[in-house]
Amino acid sequence: MSDNLSARWHRLLDMTNRDASEDVVIARSSYDDFSQPTPWRTFEISAGNRSFFVNAGWLAELSPYFAEELFVRKPNSKRYVIEQATPEEVLELLRCITFCPMRKPLTVKNVSLVLTFANRFEMRPVQARCENFIALNATTLSRDKTKLFQVTCAMSQCDPNSSTMSVLVDKLAGIKEDELSRLHFAEMPGDVVAEVYAQKLQRTKDKKSARYMAAGDGEDSPPVGCCFTQWATSMLRRRHRRTHPDDQSILPPANIQD
Repeated sequence: MSDNLSARWHRLLDMTNRDASEDVVIARSSYDDFSQPTPWRTFEISAGNRSFFVNAGWLAELSPYFAEELFVRKPNSKRYVIEQATPEEVLELLRCITFCPMRKPLTVKNVSLVLTFANRFEMRPVQARCENFIALNATTLSRDKTKLFQVTCAMSQCDPNSSTMSVLVDKLAGIKEDELSRLHFAEMPGDVVAEVYAQKLQRTKDKKSARYMAAGDGEDSPPVGCCFTQWATSMLRRRHRRTHPDDQSILPPANIQD
């Protein structure tokens, strides 16, 4: 008798745990679209032709910028327009910083976007989350050159002197010259661009030195070809090409269309 009761109890427990687990998966797979106001989410954020309703107090907790803008400069305002960002990007940001009811996790796909917004609106807790994620996933990020470039741009605006930034610069410098030359460096600070070039130049010198040594030419320093110098000069000139229409993505373009 006791064995039968025990077996029934374990079956019931397994069914309960399975149902609860499925509920958790369903809850985590759906995130709010912020399209409707609630008693606690009444402040309107506009981007493009869409509106999102958020808790202004929560934005102020995360962002000194919003604390100043919404509660000091314009305390009676009920609406804020985010320019130079698409509605889809703003929605992704809100899902990644708001518990409604679950906060969307950072991923390789969205971390550069979230960090770019966090830099723009001085969201220090969000910046810290993003930097920690990038530090833990730098190798994975480097497999996608576009994502690596976008993350490096965002990090350069956040903390250009961090160890995480050094790792990103090193991985960016490891990209082949013809692929690196197609990236759009206009959004990256000049000192960071110079560091990428310096790392790339050093890599080129090291490789040529290794070849000279292997060929038995001793310690003679190999000349660095002018092609690389021309490539670096071309990249610096391209930094002057900047356009920021209001409906453009907040992320920098990955490639230049010549």
